Amino acid sequence: MGVQIITVESGSLAEEAGIRPGDTLLKIHGEAVLDQLSYQYLITREDEAELFLQRPDGSTFAAYVENGGEGIGVDLAQDEVKVCKQNCVFCFVHQMPKGFRKSLYLKDEDIRLSFLYGHFTTLSSSDDAELDRIVRERLSPIHVSVHATDPVARVKVVGNPREGDILRKIDRLLAGGIDVHTQAVVAPGLNDGAIWQRTLEDLWARRREGRGSVLSLSCVPVGLTAHRENLPSVQDVDPDFARDWALRWSPEVRKYAKANGGEPWLLLADEWFTRAGLDVPGRAFYSRSWAQLENGVGLVRRFLEHSRRFIKSPKAKGFAGRRVLLLTGASFAPTLSRVAAELNRAVGSHLRVVAAKNFSFGETVTVAGLLCGEDLKYAAHADREEKGGRADWVDAVVVPSASLRTVTGPTDQYTLRGVVVREEGTFLDDLTLPQLAADLGVPTVPSGAHLSHLLDHLEAADRGAFRGGALGSTFHTAGLNQPQGAYNP
Repeated sequence: MGVQIITVESGSLAEEAGIRPGDTLLKIHGEAVLDQLSYQYLITREDEAELFLQRPDGSTFAAYVENGGEGIGVDLAQDEVKVCKQNCVFCFVHQMPKGFRKSLYLKDEDIRLSFLYGHFTTLSSSDDAELDRIVRERLSPIHVSVHATDPVARVKVVGNPREGDILRKIDRLLAGGIDVHTQAVVAPGLNDGAIWQRTLEDLWARRREGRGSVLSLSCVPVGLTAHRENLPSVQDVDPDFARDWALRWSPEVRKYAKANGGEPWLLLADEWFTRAGLDVPGRAFYSRSWAQLENGVGLVRRFLEHSRRFIKSPKAKGFAGRRVLLLTGASFAPTLSRVAAELNRAVGSHLRVVAAKNFSFGETVTVAGLLCGEDLKYAAHADREEKGGRADWVDAVVVPSASLRTVTGPTDQYTLRGVVVREEGTFLDDLTLPQLAADLGVPTVPSGAHLSHLLDHLEAADRGAFRGGALGSTFHTAGLNQPQGAYNP
């Protein structure tokens, strides 16, 4: 019980109150301190704080601070991430190749990550006490993986016979004034058809004005890798299914948006369109706030909007004359190729796009964020050989920032032990950006989220700021943190 204090700032309110490193913070205002997030909620709730602590020898004491609703100058021990208890038939972690480092196989199911970073949770680890905590501490909005509201279908999807009634938990949160973003990962024959229609109708019925509403429902095509040995049979979303889905439900997106005051509520992930070979819809198809962007909804459209504005700007001339190889996943390659062609025509640059095959997860995985370093290395070497094998065949190689990013945080305010599964500058297979750059023999930089970011990185490489691929101070980390998304380039 409680959270251990690791450090106490010199001259802080905590030091003045006699609090020392090694003490355990048990209660604030008589309420149990569960973790760092609980501490932040309680310590900032009032101008004065009554604390109850325990020394390492087991003795306890009380401390009173007038903190004005601010922190008191302590660093707390990191919290353990809560792991998922479900056995979802399309769980991506279960489909991971063998041989990666242990942290990549972590299945997080943590309402704190849902609130802080937009991670989706099935709520399987959330009992009534935790649901009450979400309400009490105003952890809103929460992101919930519903998949199906039909209890029988949901049990089939999540593999837990006790988790069929997701609406009971959602209703408890809504009654407490908590807003909820929802998603359904759609697998043909499993939760499409009438089951999907029921899910849509059940969640739409819980949309309302004011607090305590289902804010959105996204549908995302199931993602399957080549590593499904001894796993349940799941049908993949092929281009024909994706096309039928996109054409069937795109008009419904507009219908629900009209009923929602013009704001899109039903959201279709970009992959429905990219898998089908269709152009993504226009800006009005997506939420004004780009809701569920981290879930792959609107990433391509936002990139196109930014790119076309950038190409018209004076800064675009910084690409003039540059010979750049852009590596990306197969899903995004057609879109990126069109943008590169527009930029080349506008400023006289020489950008080329190559879709890297994903040998690590299997070629059915086409998103950029799951490309490993060896996949990108292979694609670059193959391109160089095709161009005659010259060492200086390009001025620079660009890799997707999404393939380098940390999956979650950390932030200065809140971290969870075990959450960060890859460091910035390291690919999923532990190859680093400097190692890739050294192997290719040309500057190798991350894409950033937009062309403007990419130019910043190329100019930093011109100045030697990347030091053979090492990240410089201008490194832009904006991009994806979910496997479903199609971009970065």
